[in-house]
Amino acid sequence: MKDSGFPILKYEPNKSYLEWGISHGEEYREQIKDLFHIRKELMLKRNPALSNHLDPMALAQYEETLKYCGESAREIEGIAKGSNLSLTDIVILNNYTDFRDIELLEQGCSTVQVQNEKNILSGQTWDMHSSAKNYLCVIEIPETEYASKSLILTVTGCVGLMGISADSCLIGVNNINTTKAEKGLIWPSLVRKVLEGKNLSQMRDILVNAPVTSGHNYLISSPNGAEQWEITPTQKDLVHAHADGESGLSFHTNHCLGENVAKIESDKNVSATSHARYNILAEKAHTVTNTLELKKLLQSHDGYPLSICSHYDNGQSKDPSQTCGGGMANLSTGDIQFWRGCPEYDQNYKEYTYQLNSEDKSFTLLKS
Repeated sequence: MKDSGFPILKYEPNKSYLEWGISHGEEYREQIKDLFHIRKELMLKRNPALSNHLDPMALAQYEETLKYCGESAREIEGIAKGSNLSLTDIVILNNYTDFRDIELLEQGCSTVQVQNEKNILSGQTWDMHSSAKNYLCVIEIPETEYASKSLILTVTGCVGLMGISADSCLIGVNNINTTKAEKGLIWPSLVRKVLEGKNLSQMRDILVNAPVTSGHNYLISSPNGAEQWEITPTQKDLVHAHADGESGLSFHTNHCLGENVAKIESDKNVSATSHARYNILAEKAHTVTNTLELKKLLQSHDGYPLSICSHYDNGQSKDPSQTCGGGMANLSTGDIQFWRGCPEYDQNYKEYTYQLNSEDKSFTLLKS
């Protein structure tokens, strides 16, 4: 398993999304191939019956993505071309958790939103199969006719896990396990599409109208408020909202909080650490008032091994999960941080600090 080294991919200005995808695929061809094979194996281990249906399912998801998130769909097509893999392969790499009937019992993430008089803080961990850590990367995306500049935390071959735009708009995502999956779009493309919104209202409109495949909780945050939405193909619940200037906090792990979404939750597939992490956040999140305190919480080992920064393996899981990294931003100050691994448990821990200048809408890398 090759360690990518947590690279920064710098997309070139005035190039098309397809061209970006091709360059992404060419530069990280070997890593993308490795991660695809890992994810395909995990997926089929969970549900071998999928093996004869991958092409039509992937094509259906791609077509829905092309309709709603056309530019990032073309970027996915470019990644396939550049990496010499099929479109099906790259759809699986991006959307494998949404293929029907896949069970990912140990995987999950934690999102946190804190607003007070001085700071608007948004962040999350990324808990995935432990193999994903070596493929984490950051993409610097230039301004286009569709969207402002943005920074994306993702894995090689994938168009987005979370991100923040130069409009100070942030989206974070964590998985929920629900029934009634449908033919829908590739959710990392939705991450990119939501960042086309210039404010909370526009982000919300893009999000709630999206034809999704299965359930996720989405944190959308801006200088003028924030919301947490549980979204499935059949149900949508606003589980928390911060109004402009309102102080307070919200957090989410991987079990359903919304009244309607909870009715279709797949109880047997809820992350084994979700309730423990939620309880820790309920106890600790109210103490967060600034950037350093949020980062400390997201990297906390309180309650280990069922901690926010998690390295949980019960010895029986087919998909041992760990906190592979995370990201956070202070939308009041423009402070942004992404990290790979854990500063306490990883010798190869790495982090980046960016500064967003909201006046000229630019990002500056301050620390790496």
